[in-house]
Amino acid sequence: EPKIDGFGIELTYQRGLLTRGATRGDGRIGEDVTANLRAVHGVALKLREPLDLVVRGEVYITKAEFAAINTAREAAGEDTFKNPRNLASGSIKLLDPREVARRPMRTILYEVVGGERVAPSHSASLALMRRVGLPVSAENSLAASWDELAAQVEAWLARRDALPYEIDGLVIKVDDFDQRATLGVTSKFPRWAIAYKFPARQVT
Repeated sequence: EPKIDGFGIELTYQRGLLTRGATRGDGRIGEDVTANLRAVHGVALKLREPLDLVVRGEVYITKAEFAAINTAREAAGEDTFKNPRNLASGSIKLLDPREVARRPMRTILYEVVGGERVAPSHSASLALMRRVGLPVSAENSLAASWDELAAQVEAWLARRDALPYEIDGLVIKVDDFDQRATLGVTSKFPRWAIAYKFPARQVT
C-alpha cells in the first residue's frame, strides 16, 4: 500500500454512525477532533450499513491544492506552509470547524481495527470499507510471491510522483488475519507489517 504522507486519524462508527474522530497521537492516546473531522471530505458521517467499525487512515491535501494555497499566501505577503502534511496536521487541530471546512482536506482509510472480527483477510476488510462507503486507496495491490513483491516495490520507485498526493514509501502487510495472529506483535509494532521508506528528498 502507498504510505500517504498525511496526518493519522481513527474513526469510530456505532450502528453505522460516526461517533468519534481522533488523532492517532502516540498510537495509544490521541486527541478528540470529531467536530473537525466531520468537515473533512471523505469522512462518512453515516455508513451504508449499520455496522460497528473502528478504522484508521490519513488526512491529506493534494499537491496541486497545496501549491495553490501557497501561491495565494505568497501573493498576500503571508508565510507559506512547508509541506502538505504539516498543513493537514495544523488544520485538523483548528478551534473552528468552519475554518477546517474551508481547507481542501481529504482522507484515505487503510485499516479496520480488529478486522479479523468482520473479514478473513485485510484485503477483504478493505473491500468491506468500500462497500459501506469509506474511501480506500485504489492503488493497493496483492503480491503472491517474494519476486512479485520485489517487482512491485521497484515499480513504485518510478511511480511515486504520479500520484496526486505525497507518499514517502510503501506499507507491506500480511493479508491473512490468521497468519497475522500467528506472527503476533512486539511491545510497539506488529510483526505482520513493515514500512518500506523511499530515499529521503532534500530541498532548500
